Amino acid sequence: MTRIWPLIAFLLGMTSVWAGASTQPEMKPLSAADAERRVTETQDFLVDLLWEHTDVHWHAGRWDEAIRLCHQVIELDPGFVEAYTGAAWLLWSMDRDEEAIEFYRAGLAANPDSYEIPHEFGMYYHHRHNWDQAAEQFRKAVELRAPSYLQHMLPNVLERAGKKREALSEWRALSKRFPNDPIPRRHIEALVAELEGEQQL
Repeated sequence: MTRIWPLIAFLLGMTSVWAGASTQPEMKPLSAADAERRVTETQDFLVDLLWEHTDVHWHAGRWDEAIRLCHQVIELDPGFVEAYTGAAWLLWSMDRDEEAIEFYRAGLAANPDSYEIPHEFGMYYHHRHNWDQAAEQFRKAVELRAPSYLQHMLPNVLERAGKKREALSEWRALSKRFPNDPIPRRHIEALVAELEGEQQL
């Protein structure tokens, strides 16, 4: 909770500014709908401001500061997917894998319909050469209807794991879902040739 106090202080300061700028002889009552809209607008403004500064810290190499700001973004907007994946990427890039995994898992829990988080989680495991865990996350991304080029990662990682028949099955399923995508056909042809060659040995 201590991370949010700077934001509260900022809000209080902004409130005093708004109050001074809108001093009128008679205050009109604010409807619940208008109040909700103003709160949403203020929250969106703060999220955008924090994310902008996260990017500044990111590119300046102040990664711990960027991660702290990602925490604050998530507190304000748990649906901000990039805050989870960005912080997790920074953490595992610093070999702080357990913290990175916590971000991915929190992101998955808060955004169960997002294909981006399981895809990025899969890329983490791919980078660590943990093919089984990578396949599990990529499969989730496929089930959540990730774009075709991202769905390539599931059969690709199965090939890396030496699971050629399973990979072939996934490439064929991908080809049916996206008949205009030429990549699955190339992998299907190559895998069929490999498997036929292995049977002849």
